[in-house]
Amino acid sequence: MSEHILLTPGPTPLPPSVRAKMAEPILHHRTQEFAQVFQRVLAGMQQVFRTKSQTLMLTTSGTGAMESAVANLLSPGDRALVHSTGAFGNRFVKILKAYGIEPMVIFEEWGEAAQPQRLKALLNASPGFKVVFFQHTDTSTGVLNDIETLSRTVRENSDALVVVDTVSGLAAERFETDSWGVDVALTGSQKGLMNAPGLAFAAVSEKAWTACGTAKLPRFYLDWRTMRDSLPQKETPYTPAVSLVVAQAEALRLILKEGLDNVVNRTRELALYTRTEVTNRLGLRLFAKDPAHILTAAWLPEGADGDALLKNLLTEERISIANGQEKLKGKIIRIAHMGYISKSDVQAGLSALERRLKTLIGAVRSRS
Repeated sequence: MSEHILLTPGPTPLPPSVRAKMAEPILHHRTQEFAQVFQRVLAGMQQVFRTKSQTLMLTTSGTGAMESAVANLLSPGDRALVHSTGAFGNRFVKILKAYGIEPMVIFEEWGEAAQPQRLKALLNASPGFKVVFFQHTDTSTGVLNDIETLSRTVRENSDALVVVDTVSGLAAERFETDSWGVDVALTGSQKGLMNAPGLAFAAVSEKAWTACGTAKLPRFYLDWRTMRDSLPQKETPYTPAVSLVVAQAEALRLILKEGLDNVVNRTRELALYTRTEVTNRLGLRLFAKDPAHILTAAWLPEGADGDALLKNLLTEERISIANGQEKLKGKIIRIAHMGYISKSDVQAGLSALERRLKTLIGAVRSRS
């Protein structure tokens, strides 16, 4: 199969050295050799999370990390609040309901960031929440939330834990777990962390560990206590995705060698370039009013068949650009520029889009 260009917000392309690590002979996970790799990954993740708190590794997707936060922090009857800015905020709602927790939800208009004043008003009007859930970035809408302000708003107006899904934002946008007062930060391997899908990580504060010790929701595979108990032996309680762990160690080495701030700045510069090209060159209107740097979401021309456009792009030129999700499917496109995605990748995608949009716009105009 010929090389193709991934401009999707996960999975993202892998650096050659990361791919090479995945092709190495597999290690047994109960050996000293693997223990050393595992320790490097956990130490590297603390640096990327910018935390001194214990970091856990899960063999699961980002959604599994989200579910683990629900299962490990709450008991039946606890009150939870979700501040949702898109499909992944709504996913927290679905997970909570699956565990029998009926959350209160602040829904923002898709494309708009979470508003701290709305959060403050609800916390004061309806006290007693055990946990408040946020998204750092939401790839469904391309929105960036001001977690620093939102977290401070929670701390100043309640005793609730702050849980943040930074599955798509970490190692692409600025994120400060400790200094922003985030109790639990969650992420996945397949986006800014430049690895294949299959690993997730959770940075857990002491306050969150206290809640974990008294939480009563059912948990087994996702039980943080079991994971923490295995750490003195430098291993995981169950068989991990060994090759992904080895690859993650290499990806973290690359990120930390470049410097996390430099990675964030590089992502920002590519985002600004992409937005300018999408609006000025392609003539499209940006979707997010409060855009993240991880991806650019833009409206397609009225009447355009976005599903057919993206299918044709992949079939003919092997370029993957993400469709809209849920109510936005076929109406917007999402061009990612995080992780190992390069400017040349983005330029190839923009050129291919430009050629097809000219045809689409002409066809729409001829019908009108």
